[in-house]
Amino acid sequence: MSHESPTRESAAVPALVSPPPRRRASELLLDFLEHEHGRTITLGGLVALLGDRAFGMMLLLLAIPNVIPMPGLSTAVGIPMILLGAQMAAGMRQPWLPRRLASVGFDRDAFLGVVRRVHPHVARVERHLRPRLPQFTEALAERLLGLVIIVLAGVLSLPIVFGNLPPAVGIGLIALGLIERDGAFVLAGLVGSVLALAFVSAVVFGLGGAAWLLVRGLFA
Repeated sequence: MSHESPTRESAAVPALVSPPPRRRASELLLDFLEHEHGRTITLGGLVALLGDRAFGMMLLLLAIPNVIPMPGLSTAVGIPMILLGAQMAAGMRQPWLPRRLASVGFDRDAFLGVVRRVHPHVARVERHLRPRLPQFTEALAERLLGLVIIVLAGVLSLPIVFGNLPPAVGIGLIALGLIERDGAFVLAGLVGSVLALAFVSAVVFGLGGAAWLLVRGLFA
């Protein structure tokens, strides 16, 4: 009597393929530096380049010129950040810019020079970044962070002496936290935001008090 051999499965079970790791902020910045830009870098071009993490990267790139800083850019980058914050608060998944704002451009060499100077610092900082405290990076948290961005970007847009750096640092920390899904950095950015608002308030009141004393002295 012949015995039939056991039937083998004709189709192999496909191997599970893990998704590619998320690219880090420094890698995205390096891609940005190596991209073939035109004579100017436009806001619309930034949105097109940054893909699925455009909100975080846009906020980081727009905060960088105020961290270095680059004089005269606070209003130019502050207004787009207000719009980005509003879109985050509305729950939008991708940034959208009106045509006139999308066409706003920056000098390529100056902008890339600033990003190039910041890149090694971002690479050092991101050694401490890792996914944690997801409650600060989930969808609802992003909406609330959008409101914070609106306030910080509004302050950053004002022509206040020494008033650009503190809110820019707060926005930069929040942006890094969103890019890397690190709620601890988002929390640090929120703490920095409170300190930034306190600092700017102190500067405004100090300048206002000095101006009042000067006026009183002139008309006394």
